Amino acid sequence: MEEKATTPYPECTENVIVLVCEPSAEYGKPILYQGTTITNALKDYYSFTTNREKVGVLKWIIAQPTFTELKRLSLAENKIFTLYTNQYDEILKTGETPNNLQIAQKFVSNGYDVFLLSNPKATKSADFIIRKRICLYYVEGKTSSGGSSLVHRFENGAEQADKTAINFIGYPKTSEIIEIINSTFYNQANVSELFLFKGKRLITVSRDFCNSKHFENDFYRLWTKQK
Repeated sequence: MEEKATTPYPECTENVIVLVCEPSAEYGKPILYQGTTITNALKDYYSFTTNREKVGVLKWIIAQPTFTELKRLSLAENKIFTLYTNQYDEILKTGETPNNLQIAQKFVSNGYDVFLLSNPKATKSADFIIRKRICLYYVEGKTSSGGSSLVHRFENGAEQADKTAINFIGYPKTSEIIEIINSTFYNQANVSELFLFKGKRLITVSRDFCNSKHFENDFYRLWTKQK
């Protein structure tokens, strides 16, 4: 019999579409449990089956005092938090911005706070926890120029989290993107939402949107919109 994770995470309300914490939740207040690490919390996340349990893990992780603001890339209203501020500061001083930081910046410019997660060895993990008002999302980030790489980005992202963010570089064909979105939701039962960045614009595609009668026409208008 598989052992059930027993780490006592805070209670949150359950929602079948998104992970939503109680409005009164104090996100900035550290909630500590002796003997628990972020790596173990992520293991619990994948072992849990309900949104109530999963959002409790996310809430616990972002409340840890080891997260600090990455001020170089944060905005006044929305911020990027990381466990390795000094490391990222050194990278940014060279003028380089890693792919995940580019995605984090784009989330921030669209009204989200971003918590960058490490990738512990031998432990499955997504790249971000993002927060908008009382909603928390566990998201894998990918960068793609389209073509065959886009298929792999969607497939690999689905293995890490039920939500994937794709930052598009260049000008992939709209018809190609629509075809792969349809294929992703059809073949990957765990995928619930895609965050697609075209430049700084964020286009969100849920499973319900993908299954809607006029999805292809509606998405085409969204994707080809100039601003």
